[in-house]
Amino acid sequence: MKLIHYTISKLSVVLIVILSAWACLFYFNILDEILDETDDSLENYKNLIIRQVLTDTSAIDHHNDLMSQYMIKEISEREAIHYRERYFDSTRFYETELEFDPVRVLKTAFRGQDKKFYELTVMISTLEQDDMIEAILQWIIILYLTLLVCILVVTEIVFRRSLAPFYKLLNWLNTFTLGEKNPPLDNPTKIKEFRRLNETIAQMTRRSEEMYSQQKQFIENASHELQTPLAICRNKLELLAERPDCTGEQLQEIADIHRTMGRIVKLNKSLLLLSRIENGQFHEVKEVELNPIIRELLDDFREIYEHKELQIQLEESAACKVRMNESLANTLVTNLLKNAMVHTPPEGEITTRVLANEITFTNSGDGTPLDSTRLFTRFYQADNKKPDSTGLGLAIVQSIANLYGLRITYTHANGKHKFSLKINKL
Repeated sequence: MKLIHYTISKLSVVLIVILSAWACLFYFNILDEILDETDDSLENYKNLIIRQVLTDTSAIDHHNDLMSQYMIKEISEREAIHYRERYFDSTRFYETELEFDPVRVLKTAFRGQDKKFYELTVMISTLEQDDMIEAILQWIIILYLTLLVCILVVTEIVFRRSLAPFYKLLNWLNTFTLGEKNPPLDNPTKIKEFRRLNETIAQMTRRSEEMYSQQKQFIENASHELQTPLAICRNKLELLAERPDCTGEQLQEIADIHRTMGRIVKLNKSLLLLSRIENGQFHEVKEVELNPIIRELLDDFREIYEHKELQIQLEESAACKVRMNESLANTLVTNLLKNAMVHTPPEGEITTRVLANEITFTNSGDGTPLDSTRLFTRFYQADNKKPDSTGLGLAIVQSIANLYGLRITYTHANGKHKFSLKINKL
């Protein structure tokens, strides 16, 4: 959820609660005010009637018109003493319209000139008040909804304009790539916090570019400075082994040293490749079809591991394509196939299945499953580790998969090891 939408949603809840409470309070206050005005009218009407009756006893009668009505009846003294004046809502039957309409009623008691006690019932029609209350409620709802929508719309517009520098900064960061020529950050703003954020981001990106350049230079230097002396040492060992005065024991020692030097060379190359992958130094990306790469590598590996008499099968159901660096795609498939070739016992079976969005590498083994929690970590080797193995092949596979959003998994069933590479759809 975007920041602006999150803020608007929280603000909407607060506004709905506040405006709802305000609308209810306003409505009930208006309703109470209307009732007070009606009750005041009844009070005035009562006083007029009582004064008229006190001055003219013949006025004790019923009165009935369209908007008001009063009735007077005689009550006992005991009833009059305990009588309590009250207001309430009721209905009145209009003979002209043959229907009941709402009225506001006041009942009170008074003592006339003849020393008798009377109950006075005064009614006032509330049709106009009901119409007015309904109109007020309708306009309160309209005002409430209009005000709520206007506040939210204005708030979103203001937020969008206020957060424009923030979104511009995010877009610049999304397009920023280490190792490439990036445009300078041009994000002028009057907001102090955004200016400080721009300065902080600019400083961080400069430091990142400097560190990236230093790491890249170190990797290049390591690749050059280490490979050369290692190659010289291996050549000298080969020359030393060709000397006629070397004994068999010395030749064995030279061979062991030469093999160790070869492992160091492989280890150095693998570590440098891992560093380059994790530093994002492979920028060229295109659509790569993995099927021809797999076929070519299988042909090469058949010749290399011909002495193991492996049964190698390739099952292709569809063309598997992925957007990634072509060199890393070759490395990815090479390491998975080589892992299967190296760790499959002689006369074992290797099956490679290629689907549109998945490639599986299945090979027979000694029946012991590998530790899936450490399998793709650096320098992990199984109990039957190979002397020439560096323990970095699957770590490189995992790094490449992470770089391009692929998923590599391992399962073990029926004595066979299975590596599955999930390919995201283009």
